[in-house]
Amino acid sequence: MADIRSVHALMRAHERHEAQLDTLRDLLTERLAAARAELAQAPAALRRTHPARRRIGELEAALDRMERGLYGICRGCGAFIEMSVLLNAPQDQECAECRRAGERRAGPRRAAV
Repeated sequence: MADIRSVHALMRAHERHEAQLDTLRDLLTERLAAARAELAQAPAALRRTHPARRRIGELEAALDRMERGLYGICRGCGAFIEMSVLLNAPQDQECAECRRAGERRAGPRRAAV
């Protein structure tokens, strides 16, 4: 027979996880609205290349991953992305380790002249 305490612990962990997802969904939705407003304020001639357009795509993709149950999983290694990373950049698709590895592979960035 299963230990009832472990069932309660699992239920509490699930409730915490759901609350974290709600927080992140709200954050993604807020940032998406802000990016859309920023893009709407841009001159029409600049909207196709405006940085807000890229952010909108990233945020919409994150919400889509959330709906499909794939949100918060690193696309590089399959590990869970830490909550602190997601709170800072909820659209991220890589864990901190994979992001660092990618930055090392890309090498130092040159300053624009």
